[in-house]
Amino acid sequence: MGELAWYYGGRTVALLFRAWARTLRFEQRWSQAITRPYVAALWHGRIIGAVLANIDCGTVTMASQSNDGALAAGIVDGIGMRATRGSASRGGREALEEMADALRSGAPFGSLTVDGPRGPWREVKPGALVLARRLGLPIVPVTFSCRRPAVLRSWDRMVLPKPFTRVVVEWGDPWQPAEFGRDAEQAAAAIKGRLDSLTARLDREVAGRELWPSAG
Repeated sequence: MGELAWYYGGRTVALLFRAWARTLRFEQRWSQAITRPYVAALWHGRIIGAVLANIDCGTVTMASQSNDGALAAGIVDGIGMRATRGSASRGGREALEEMADALRSGAPFGSLTVDGPRGPWREVKPGALVLARRLGLPIVPVTFSCRRPAVLRSWDRMVLPKPFTRVVVEWGDPWQPAEFGRDAEQAAAAIKGRLDSLTARLDREVAGRELWPSAG
């Protein structure tokens, strides 16, 4: 099946996402310090709840140059968002530039799964920081948890909210890239720490337990 077929398959899946979202009860918590535009940083395994809660929000994100990426791009486009195409291994620089152009042109925020599209799990890649530094935008950590989760045995331990459950999406305090200094490893560790801390706390509150093992 060619990439175009995968894309249109994603557009079909987007219809299911819209129906799925209507079965859920959402609560979104926003830091009062957030101003637009910004770069949202998420773990790949915690993206679904945030996406379902923000259909038609107009964010710009990235999908890889693969059949899986074509499927993801079809879903993203079908739920009122925009996908550029690239990843750390192929086309990433061009896709980040497209995201930057979209943000300069009025997109409300950019969204990047910082360990995507294929891991390693919970290992931060530089794309979000590169984009934020290029445009002088803050990074906002985003995660979600839910009352009745399903946790897949995929590389990203993806969390899916079961229908008719409560989903809480939290948008944490923004921070400026300059706060991390110039060391890429220290910046990645800081982003990881904030995302892991936010996710674990929200899990304990909403799901009653941590859905992922401690980062250690």
